[in-house]
Amino acid sequence: MARRGRKRDPNARRRQTTVAGRAPAMDHGTLEAQLRRAEMVNAAVRRVEAGRVLTDTDLALSGSQLGILLARGVIDRRQFEAGERYQALAWAAHGRPFARAVDIARPRGEGPAAPESDGSDEQDRRHTGARRALARLDARLAAAGAAAARAVKQVCQFDRPASAEAHPMLRAGLEALALLWEGRAAPRTGP
Repeated sequence: MARRGRKRDPNARRRQTTVAGRAPAMDHGTLEAQLRRAEMVNAAVRRVEAGRVLTDTDLALSGSQLGILLARGVIDRRQFEAGERYQALAWAAHGRPFARAVDIARPRGEGPAAPESDGSDEQDRRHTGARRALARLDARLAAAGAAAARAVKQVCQFDRPASAEAHPMLRAGLEALALLWEGRAAPRTGP
């Protein structure tokens, strides 16, 4: 018995009817932007292929100050991961220090209220819990010294670059955070 309906075209484009098929190709930016990102993370450019810069280092690390410091060898992987955890907690407690493109593009006073401003009790509890956890963490971080705590806040929470003079303090602060999250006590400094 023959199958009803139109016969299948063996050369038909099938993936364009699915969500995966409609997804745009990843945009890596212009060649100049990719070369600038490679310069930020001190990456050696191997070759340029089809408008894409191929390097020995992941260019995604250029997206944050912590990533740049990791790529340049100022901090190690443990310190990087501790800094990212601190960053996530600080941003959960106080929000990101820079606006998102979605927030900038939407005109003020129009459209539905942003989910951050709905004033729900669950969100208030989540922010309060994150603020308490961040305060406890800041108190433990202060044991590494005020300069170390300042350097960690500057790089992790506010995503600002640290000067070369602040790198030892930053490493000390991130090391204290890494030890804390590993369950070991950070060495105390001072009297």
